[in-house]
Amino acid sequence: MTMMEGPKSVSEGGVAFDGFFRVEYPRLAALATALCGDREAGRDVAQEALARAFGEWDRVGRLQSPGGWARRVVVNLARDHWRHVAVRRRRLPQLTIRTAADGATDDRLLDAEMWAAVTVLPERQRIAVALFYIGDRSISEVAEVMGVHEGTVKTTLHNAREGLRRALSKEHP
Repeated sequence: MTMMEGPKSVSEGGVAFDGFFRVEYPRLAALATALCGDREAGRDVAQEALARAFGEWDRVGRLQSPGGWARRVVVNLARDHWRHVAVRRRRLPQLTIRTAADGATDDRLLDAEMWAAVTVLPERQRIAVALFYIGDRSISEVAEVMGVHEGTVKTTLHNAREGLRRALSKEHP
């Protein structure tokens, strides 16, 4: 069955893929965008995760948390994205974002600066920040998706916030 053939469904208490897609795509796209640091890359990652879910829907649709499965796929695909970004960075000169000539900032710039700072955090911190703040996941859900203990998530988020605070305070003394 292809996506064009119509809604894929699962019997015996599972959920239909089309309903799953409608609920999860915006969440997965937001999470992936935060993890990748780029809206288009985030959308691509979310779509790939959902395509994989669709391909395995007979199994995935019966899981206790198909959304958790999809978030795990998004995290793994985002890791792959960053590996490719690292290769591109070695091959291309790094670009910088320039502020307005008068030095003025606005909320969009601050958001861009904040997310730029997130993208340079260590991978584990980037993932935890995206899952917790953008994905709106609880500490226990973040721990499950990342495959670590809750205490590790708390420490990782603390270290990420400290890193962001230092990075952003250097930009705005």
